[in-house]
Amino acid sequence: MSASAAACITEPMARQEYGRLLNVLLEAERAGAKLLADYIRELPADSDAGAWLSVIQRDEARNCSVLIHLLLEEGFEPSMAVGEFHRKGLAIRGWNARLTFLNRGQQWVADRIGSALPRLSSFLGRKSLLAMHDSHLINIGICEKQLKSLPGDHDADPARPAVRRADGR
Repeated sequence: MSASAAACITEPMARQEYGRLLNVLLEAERAGAKLLADYIRELPADSDAGAWLSVIQRDEARNCSVLIHLLLEEGFEPSMAVGEFHRKGLAIRGWNARLTFLNRGQQWVADRIGSALPRLSSFLGRKSLLAMHDSHLINIGICEKQLKSLPGDHDADPARPAVRRADGR
């Protein structure tokens, strides 16, 4: 076998490593779900921003459920911890900064899953994590679209549409 062919073959993820990965992802997803719930509470109940943030928040909560199921299926104890992402996100003021931070967290999870996928031997785990990976990329797109609609003011309220002058400023 050539060296390049050998490089394409990846070593399957060990069972304990898989359990650690799932728990790290669970803590991150739990932090994201809690942070989004906190952000949503700051917005009027009928705001467009609250609606699309709720979609992402429900996705994060659903991911927690999927990860807990995968952990239990493999005989691992699901972590009860909440990732640092929640605490750090609460300290951020201004919606541009918050959405940028949220997207960095979504990308971190997507990258972590993407690098693990080739090493997963569990069909259910691979299928579930691939769907989770793809949902994070979709959520990043949602946030990027919303970021483009906010004015440059870092304290802009996403519940109110940006008011622009006729000359575009």
